[in-house]
Amino acid sequence: MQVIKMKTRLEDKIKALEKEKSALLEEVKQLKEIVELSEKAKDLEDEVNKLRKEVTTLKDKIPQEFLEELGETTMLHEEDEPPNEEDVL
Repeated sequence: MQVIKMKTRLEDKIKALEKEKSALLEEVKQLKEIVELSEKAKDLEDEVNKLRKEVTTLKDKIPQEFLEELGETTMLHEEDEPPNEEDVL
């Protein structure tokens, strides 16, 4: 009888450990996905900021009268575009 109880306890322990292992593997997978998405978002944010800075730098090189014309044209195009993340926040 003692052996049967010991065997049953070990089998229960194995089942519990396998269940915990499965849950932990799933959690690790999800956390890795979060890290990956976070890194991608940061990279894209950096790239967008770099492009915005480049646009500003290039606009600074344009003579004022052309920039005013460009501003009118740009405003018309910006109305057609969805708002960017900073405008929403």
